[in-house]
Amino acid sequence: MSAAPTAPNQPPPSRSGRLLSLVRRLIDYGKQLAATLRQRPVPNDTTDLVCTFGTDHLPLILARIAQGLHRAGLLEEKIARAAARLDAEPQPKPAPTPRASFRSEAQPPSPRRAEPQQPTDAASVLANLPTPDQIAAMVRRQPICAVLADICRDLGIAPSHPLWRELHLAINQYGGNWLRMAMERLDRAFPIADIVARLKAKPAAPPEPAGTGPPIATPA
Repeated sequence: MSAAPTAPNQPPPSRSGRLLSLVRRLIDYGKQLAATLRQRPVPNDTTDLVCTFGTDHLPLILARIAQGLHRAGLLEEKIARAAARLDAEPQPKPAPTPRASFRSEAQPPSPRRAEPQQPTDAASVLANLPTPDQIAAMVRRQPICAVLADICRDLGIAPSHPLWRELHLAINQYGGNWLRMAMERLDRAFPIADIVARLKAKPAAPPEPAGTGPPIATPA
């Protein structure tokens, strides 16, 4: 008997198809993560949670995951609508790596405008999260790379995650800056400003007791 004919090679997926596959895997991961956190009690040592999400406040973490899932669903719809355009456009180039700028000592740095103080306690942050309508408006006007970066922050995607490499390539290819996203994640895990504030708030060491008289002479 003759061997059965082999199936023809499948064509490689289109750019929009690869993006949709990535977003759908993010959605699956976010749903699984939320279910795990709801079922598992908060551990006594919450260092991993703080490093991943910037907080160990479970309601805030779950709200951010839900926020990321909402973004991902909207991005899936956005990519599907723009699939023909994305596939017809030239291959997007990775964003250039930012170079450090060196200033002359005689040239003073340009003044920076003071930004309004943002709330840092978990209850206030939770109360000030954007609404679903606000998130939808942001996704409509943001480029794909920015929405992907926001989803990564919402879901606490770390460099050890299986999707990390594919995500950072997609963010760079569509005009984003993966390095900036990684630095923001590091700053969230180790907030230097908060650490410095806590150090400054520590009480000063008590003063040494004052002497009560001249030093005692030692015998020759």
